[in-house]
Amino acid sequence: MNPKFSRRKSDSKYRLDSFPYTQSVFHKVGTGWIPDVKQLVSRAREEVLSFQNIYQVQMPPKQLAERLGMFIQAYTLYSSVRPFGASPIMACMEGTTPHLYMFETSGAYYGYKACAAGKAKQLAKTEMEKLDLDNLSMTQLAKEAARIIYTVHDNSKDSIFELELAWICPESNYVFSRVPKELFDEAVQYAEGADDDMDDEDL
Repeated sequence: MNPKFSRRKSDSKYRLDSFPYTQSVFHKVGTGWIPDVKQLVSRAREEVLSFQNIYQVQMPPKQLAERLGMFIQAYTLYSSVRPFGASPIMACMEGTTPHLYMFETSGAYYGYKACAAGKAKQLAKTEMEKLDLDNLSMTQLAKEAARIIYTVHDNSKDSIFELELAWICPESNYVFSRVPKELFDEAVQYAEGADDDMDDEDL
């Protein structure tokens, strides 16, 4: 379905969990990995609530993506505002059908089975292409997501970082939420083990 993951670096004097990059817009929509996350999440929430108040049904993911894309694009049109320094990733459910969108700073957006954003995105994409996404369970996907982040993470530049894992799938009752702590711990252990194995191979 739609697992989502992110990482970030931080100075040791700040709390890593003070503002998570993975945010819930509504019960069935999530967005993450964005510097301007607060405003974009707030806008997405406004769009969802406005649509629900008018039509008394949940907003279709495609329509939410269009509205959010238009909002992002508007900030590229005028000199009085700056474009968003963001590549938001939005995971949604329409019934039992998953949707995954990633937005560019221009407001253009595309649907994906798997995607990555950030400075190590190309390495992450290469790792994702090796996976048989259609035949992996959500538990396996969460572990592989953690492994990929640990694989592409550069310890020499980002010595302190926090892993965040969230999903929207049958295991979460189709509600966007953080993965359970037990699974999170298993994923971290799996990722650290795989990372150590790669280090041994490089020696």
